[in-house]
Amino acid sequence: MSATKKILVLYYTQSGQMRTVAESFCRSWADDDSYTLVYEELRPALPFPFPWSRYSFFDAFPETFHQKPIPLAPFSDNIKGDYDLIILAYQPWFLTPSPVISSFLQSHEARPIMEGKPVVTLIACRNMWLGAQEKVKKHLARIGGHLIANIALVDKAPNVVSLLTISRWMLWGRKERSRWLPAAGVADTDIARAAEYGEMVRAAIRDHSTDTLQQQLADSGAVDIVPELVLMEARGQRAFGIWAGFIGSASKGTMSRSIRLYIFMTLLPTAIVILSPLLALISYLMLKINKEKLITKVKYFKMNELSPKDIWRS
Repeated sequence: MSATKKILVLYYTQSGQMRTVAESFCRSWADDDSYTLVYEELRPALPFPFPWSRYSFFDAFPETFHQKPIPLAPFSDNIKGDYDLIILAYQPWFLTPSPVISSFLQSHEARPIMEGKPVVTLIACRNMWLGAQEKVKKHLARIGGHLIANIALVDKAPNVVSLLTISRWMLWGRKERSRWLPAAGVADTDIARAAEYGEMVRAAIRDHSTDTLQQQLADSGAVDIVPELVLMEARGQRAFGIWAGFIGSASKGTMSRSIRLYIFMTLLPTAIVILSPLLALISYLMLKINKEKLITKVKYFKMNELSPKDIWRS
């Protein structure tokens, strides 16, 4: 009788949604006695607020975007085990993996856990995850993790609508639908479908066919990418780099930082509202004028290889 295989699920959640997504994704393994599932919730030593105040949310932006490590709460003894598969379930914050996830990937504990191991990344977010995943891919390459699959579950509401619903959820704790707005976050139907993606990954590992797994996932809609969001992220990564440097150069709690933050807090939502229809038009024109380049980028982001070039400028 073959030995039981062990799977480690690493995740961070404020609202509980990420745990629900991970459990749905892992359902086929949970129902299989030949696997042992271990969940490890990564936590900051000093918890982030939830719901957030508007100021505290934006005040976390510069350090998050620059991936400055934060102290993490002690890990459980489970994290020291030898695992056959690692599932990293995370959310992007400001086009970057959340501070808890990026801090873990930069910690001394990450390499012994992930080096030489197959890794699956499982994302739940509003809609933009491409840049965050590029940063995670770089961390995994540095510590020796072998990325075999990526699944991205997104809020499928229009960009401006999802901006309103996620703001309502983060700032007031209201996830449920209202008279004028849908529920915030990833839809329950999409969370349920994560179980299908998990079964696809389990079958590919069982059949030793992980080389074609990501293409299979992409074909099934596990990493659906809207072309205009590629353009928006490209501009966002560059703009956020400038803003993070501008705001982050002022110390927390100072008047100088507060003034810079209030400017950013005002401009960012306005830019999203204005740019969403504009970039939809631009992406439509690019599909007509420079179709191959944009399609190539979309195909790249659906796969797991790491470009040696700056993908945003290429």
